[in-house]
Amino acid sequence: MTGRPALSPSRQCPDPGGHDALMRWLASRADSAETDPAGLAPEIDAIRQVGLLAACLPHSEGGEGLGLGVEAAHDTCTLLRRLGHANLSVARLFEGHMNAVKLLHLYGGPNVWERVAPAIGDGALLGVWGADGPRPLRGFRAGGRLRLQGEKIFASGLGFVHFAVVTLRDGNDDDGPSRLALVDVSDSARQDLSAWKASGMRATASGRFDFTGLEIDADHLVGQPGDYMREPYFEGGIWRYCAAHLGGAEALVDLWRDALTSRGRLDNPMQLARYARAVALCHAMASLLRDTAQTVEAVAAKPQDMINEAVAAALLARQFVEESCVQILQLAEKSLGTAAYVTGTPIERIRRDLSMFLRQATPDAKLLKAGRLLTGAQGAPW
Repeated sequence: MTGRPALSPSRQCPDPGGHDALMRWLASRADSAETDPAGLAPEIDAIRQVGLLAACLPHSEGGEGLGLGVEAAHDTCTLLRRLGHANLSVARLFEGHMNAVKLLHLYGGPNVWERVAPAIGDGALLGVWGADGPRPLRGFRAGGRLRLQGEKIFASGLGFVHFAVVTLRDGNDDDGPSRLALVDVSDSARQDLSAWKASGMRATASGRFDFTGLEIDADHLVGQPGDYMREPYFEGGIWRYCAAHLGGAEALVDLWRDALTSRGRLDNPMQLARYARAVALCHAMASLLRDTAQTVEAVAAKPQDMINEAVAAALLARQFVEESCVQILQLAEKSLGTAAYVTGTPIERIRRDLSMFLRQATPDAKLLKAGRLLTGAQGAPW
């Protein structure tokens, strides 16, 4: 992968000092970011300048604790929602950064923090890469170091992510849970963007990363085997990307209303009915996600039955958000007709991106897990 071109003034956020200006600028560039050779480099630079990447650090490291606990749950949900409204691809990368910092905060030792905290404070973008390809990622111990073999696929942020928190296996052992490690993934020669064939979320610079031959210090292992899937942080944390989904749905509804208004068709009774249904769904998603974020983030270190209830709530919220967003997509398509499918338009891009983003991470399995948690709990689920 070749290096990104330098940013010209036309690609730079004119006033990155406030979130309102930032969100407007991100939205204004969302269409061109798919084809711009610089990709999302200007967007990442802008969110770096306003301090959002560093804000995910804990207060003890000079950050604002975004994404790290119940005190920041409301602000975190609101920010991800606004980023999703502006550009779902940016929201996807930022949520991955937030997740990576949270995993390091929860499980990373002092040696890991000594290396990565200053980089995050300076604006380094992190990611979480968990999907293995045909050659699962493995670490083979050699003295105090680990030699890596294997690859990750669906790795988002190639060329933008500096450090990735990755899942790996210990040698050839396929039994038991995987563990986490922090790896510098800035080597462009190991990145393969051609592996990403999806029509949606094109701007995320997703693809394959080959780790074979890389070596890391053993103290860059993060936590213990199984920590990655520990609740309420694994499935419980899905409320974060659901907030981005909501923002994308709201952006689609806004554009849909503008399109009908420009055609003089908004006062049509059928159009009014469809629009009202979409707005109601957005309000319902927002209310549910605010409650879910507070519930999940408040349950850390609580008894297992309370954690199970919080995780079930997050899984049910994910299901409701998916179903609601699908309904909104269908309503918009019915209202706009062929205009919803015209390439090169914001509506068509958001349709593609939201449809793709909604399918993240085995949705059927998540619903089944929610059902098991609910039926295994004592008492009624309300």
